[in-house]
Amino acid sequence: MSEELYPIDLGPVTQYEILPAEITAEDSPYWLVRSAEGVYRLLLAVCPHAGGDIRPHEDIFYCPLHFWTFHGETGACLTLSDRRLAYRQVIERNGRLYAAAKFD
Repeated sequence: MSEELYPIDLGPVTQYEILPAEITAEDSPYWLVRSAEGVYRLLLAVCPHAGGDIRPHEDIFYCPLHFWTFHGETGACLTLSDRRLAYRQVIERNGRLYAAAKFD
């Protein structure tokens, strides 16, 4: 994977033994998550509906402003199927995590 595509160094993978992990990258709030298949993502911690702070609760995320809920691994909206949390792909390389430059 090219360093140009994944320039955001999140640090050693061992730093993230407990997930979701709250992270600030490029001055924006995120939640680092990992799927059951081991795929990491950075979910933007801002609600696409009202701009509220996204918070974790058990295996989902929610916005406390209007209680929209989001899938805990993918960020897909559980309230409206055509919405989702913006996210960045994350790769593991040499024991470190790197996030994509662009949102998916």
